[in-house]
Amino acid sequence: MGFFNFFERNKAIYYIKNGVLDIIPRFFFQRKLKHWILLEKQYSEKLLSKRLNYYHNNLEKKSIPSNLTSLKKITRKNNISMYYYDFMKIGRYFNTDFKVNYAFGDIDTNQENLTIVKSRPIHNNGNSVLLPLDKLRHFNFIEDTISFKDKKDEIVWRGVIHKENRKLLVKKFTNKKRFNVLAIQNKNKKKTGFLSIKEQLKYKFILSIEGIDVATNLKWIMSSNSLCFMPKPRFETWYMEGELIPNFHYVLIEDDYSDVEEKMNFYSENTDKAEEILINAKRWTDQFKDKKLEKLVSILVMNSYFKRTKQL
Repeated sequence: MGFFNFFERNKAIYYIKNGVLDIIPRFFFQRKLKHWILLEKQYSEKLLSKRLNYYHNNLEKKSIPSNLTSLKKITRKNNISMYYYDFMKIGRYFNTDFKVNYAFGDIDTNQENLTIVKSRPIHNNGNSVLLPLDKLRHFNFIEDTISFKDKKDEIVWRGVIHKENRKLLVKKFTNKKRFNVLAIQNKNKKKTGFLSIKEQLKYKFILSIEGIDVATNLKWIMSSNSLCFMPKPRFETWYMEGELIPNFHYVLIEDDYSDVEEKMNFYSENTDKAEEILINAKRWTDQFKDKKLEKLVSILVMNSYFKRTKQL
């Protein structure tokens, strides 16, 4: 993982860093808003427009919410801490009297009004505006030192059973040859079935199965040398899962997993095809690694939100 990745992803450090930022008067951040907006000139207009339009649903006409909450009234005490801190990484650059409608947590439904969310359905996503929230959990890009050819010729999955799709997966493949598939369960305050990311990276194929919304493991799989196997995604986040191309960025499998073994055999025998997908997946992931660009796009999304709600 490396020292710097550990430093960035350590929960204690995350809370300390964001706690300190949260007590700094917002005036200091608001003075820098113009600086961030002007950074648009350093990037392709086409790139920024594409990202902004995607997160804002192509800027279609939206229903403006009537019950908005001012930024100064959004506090950590009343919200999920990580969502609050990630939201305020952007929100503190704006006037505290500005108001937003937001929904923190795993969102898997359409929104009635213009609402800032972490996740949304890929189709018919209504008024959902995406921001990079809960990043510590979801945006985990790793360095994989094991080549595809040197990995176990098996497939692996670990996760909590939220819905029928995961229940079916476990029922179908637990104890089956070449399948290391188990549900993680909490028993007596201890996790059973747990397998670290480091251990999962020893396998050629890793399943990414959606839970309440997006699959948490998708980002680190697609930055690895293991092939991502997943059904066509139904939910999306800042990672723009709705733009992923089947059998180009990941290996598409049927919703009932009936073709998993067949595709494992194919990519075991056609390693050149597997390597092509791995390259494409990493290229997709690389676009989210420019921290300055990601912050700029986030600020532009929120700036656009305030314009859409006629506050700017």
